Amino acid sequence: MDTSKVSPGEMIAGISALALFIFLFLPWYGVGIDSIGGFEVGELGDVSAWEAFGLVDILLFLVSVVVVGLVLARAADAMPELPQSPALIIAAAGGLALLLVLFRLLVAPDFGEADVSRKIGIFLGLLASAGIAYGGWRAMNEPVAAGPRSRDDRGTPPASRAPSTSPSTPAGGAAPSAGGAPSAADPPAPSAGASPAGGTAPPAGSSTPPPAPPSGGQTPQPTPPSGGQTPQP
Repeated sequence: MDTSKVSPGEMIAGISALALFIFLFLPWYGVGIDSIGGFEVGELGDVSAWEAFGLVDILLFLVSVVVVGLVLARAADAMPELPQSPALIIAAAGGLALLLVLFRLLVAPDFGEADVSRKIGIFLGLLASAGIAYGGWRAMNEPVAAGPRSRDDRGTPPASRAPSTSPSTPAGGAAPSAGGAPSAADPPAPSAGASPAGGTAPPAGSSTPPPAPPSGGQTPQPTPPSGGQTPQP
């Protein structure tokens, strides 16, 4: 039995049907005769639904059995093929029980010359019948209880379920770019006018200026060659 498969409306109807079956054994009427032949007799006793009715009690019993059976079949996941939905059958059975009890509340059975009073059982039976009818009506407006759905059934977008088509990254960490374009990980190519050492090369066609003389204004003399002879200018 898995009660999670039973909707709240069906649960209300099932509990009410079980209560109606129990209430059939409670006193529904109090029967008494004030006097017979001038003698005070008083109250004869209380009668249950089984004692007061000849057909209504059987119909109420069948309503209880049908509703409880449908709820148990739902919990056991063994619902038989029915001409109508179980919720509609429960609502109709509850409506029938409610009409029968309400009729017998207004019109008491014939006990001859005895005085008839209503007892607690008929009022509880009326509430239980109303609970069955309400539970069936509520079950008609509720979704059927189901187990947990998978992730794909909960509306996951198809794009998130599609396999990835991106190319695998080669060893080394840098992914090849499409069309032969350099990736962000490749070093930039040297631009025109930049020297390999990091300095800026002079523009093409310009002469290189001579190096500046050292500070002090003196021109350095060339070193004489070995042998002690100074070259003549």
